[in-house]
Amino acid sequence: MAVGRRSSPCRLRRPEWRGLSVFKDGPMTRVAVFIDYQNTYMRAREVFGSMGADSFVVGQVLPRRLGVHLVQRGRVVDPARQLSSVAVYRGEPDSGRSSVGQAACHRQVSAWRRQALVEARTHPLRYRRIRWTDGSARDWEAREKGIDVLIAVDMVRGAIEDRFDVAVLVSADNDLVPALEAVVASGKRVEVASWRTEGRWSPRLEVPGREIWCHWLERHDYEMVHDPTDYTRPAA
Repeated sequence: MAVGRRSSPCRLRRPEWRGLSVFKDGPMTRVAVFIDYQNTYMRAREVFGSMGADSFVVGQVLPRRLGVHLVQRGRVVDPARQLSSVAVYRGEPDSGRSSVGQAACHRQVSAWRRQALVEARTHPLRYRRIRWTDGSARDWEAREKGIDVLIAVDMVRGAIEDRFDVAVLVSADNDLVPALEAVVASGKRVEVASWRTEGRWSPRLEVPGREIWCHWLERHDYEMVHDPTDYTRPAA
């Protein structure tokens, strides 16, 4: 999946909220959070860990806790903000190629769905053969396909059906920019979230011609929402 461009550090350090004219007709209180889970997970690993050495639990987040945290941060401009929903999207491994991975996915998604206001949606991963230098194809590579479409449809439908006032998207996938544009055109506010720490920045999404607020989440934010659970192990 494509990712957004990296903004300059001087711009990212500006503390003010922009685009506040959106509030001229009254407060926007109902907040829906949309989490592109694999994108969020991989970006957290890039920013807060080393991809090759850290445990696979590095980068995991608790969707509801992340949603609550983002709403609390947004109360700086609207104290009445309330979390209305958290939608989290992830690919599901195939049992024939990764039975452990599929079982872990099911445990993780089940844990998410037990939490109030959380809706978890999965889509089967697609697999392709990895070609080695000798021309053989012995291994499979898993890729997410269709997750961005699910997110885009849900965001736009939610805006049209007036299910939220503010949509916060946690993703750096540029394929989702048209969905952000459509939500803005419907009269709703959109915001994005991304990770950063000293010397490391994750890309953020931007909408051409629009000032879209970004919730920059740093290490202390990550530690508040991190999920240390090893889902490859059955619950005791």
